[in-house]
Amino acid sequence: MANAATLERLPMTMGYFRLFLRCYGTTPARRAALLAGTGVTERDLRSPSAEISLFQQVKQIENITALCGEGWALDQSELWNPPAQGPVGIAVLAAPTFGASIDVLKRYAHVRAPYYRAHTTRSRRTMRLSLELAVPLREDQWRPMVEITFMALKSLTAAVLGQMPDDMHFAFAGPAPSYARKIHNLFGKHVTFGAAENSITFPASWLALQPPFSDPALFQGVLAELRQAVARLENPVDLRARVERLLHTMPDGRLDADSAARAIGVSRRTLVRRLGQTDTRFRDLLDEEMKRRAAKFLQSRTLSRADVAERLGYRDPTSFSRACRRWFKAARRSK
Repeated sequence: MANAATLERLPMTMGYFRLFLRCYGTTPARRAALLAGTGVTERDLRSPSAEISLFQQVKQIENITALCGEGWALDQSELWNPPAQGPVGIAVLAAPTFGASIDVLKRYAHVRAPYYRAHTTRSRRTMRLSLELAVPLREDQWRPMVEITFMALKSLTAAVLGQMPDDMHFAFAGPAPSYARKIHNLFGKHVTFGAAENSITFPASWLALQPPFSDPALFQGVLAELRQAVARLENPVDLRARVERLLHTMPDGRLDADSAARAIGVSRRTLVRRLGQTDTRFRDLLDEEMKRRAAKFLQSRTLSRADVAERLGYRDPTSFSRACRRWFKAARRSK
């Protein structure tokens, strides 16, 4: 449970948070309800460079569901507009072919939406775009974001074809929700629930079609921006900062290196190599975070040592006591 909650704290942009707030926070009371428990302030919302965590985005999604009921992501067409998906959406619109649009999603969707990774599988007649969850979110947490992605792609496809895409198949990994009829009304007759993965399948012949908003210069410019975003994610110094932030914002328990690498969107090998370039190791960063938390808990005197050990993910108080002797005796000797 702690590991799942930790992964929900993956950093992401403020774009969707602001968009949801504008669409559903239409009164002061509703706005306050959508901000409740997220930790996002009005100052954060005004800052063009502010970043939130996936934990905060998920909390806002839960607030919207509590306020508006299930299926809310299918009520606002503004959410499906490709430009609402940020640079990824702009690149998808400006791509020279529909195939290039799909490739943008495959390569760069995680820059905007770190909760999933896009994959493609092509046969002679069909192309399938799959959305693999990158973090262990509950169905009610991931479904609105997948629905928005599906509707955005359906809208783009309709623009490319000049008509509603009747030969597009949508598969949802979860069971049919209470608003399944609404989904059928919007997505058409080719909808499957309880699938192995969230995916869209369409004729491979569509890949050669040219989007009506194709703009080669704009496309190359946005691609350059997306490449820079990916490079920032993989930069050794920036990667270390992201790991430190991930550890600092995690709830009770601890991350292992595999989970941290997955949350950040790199392989464990890349994580080890990039941190090594900054002369550090994941275990050192984790140990420093555990030491910081232990000091805070022990100074507060509100928890027993056994409770602190459990909060920090130690199997038994003895292991925690050994860690404390190492941390705090070393600190006393250095004074």
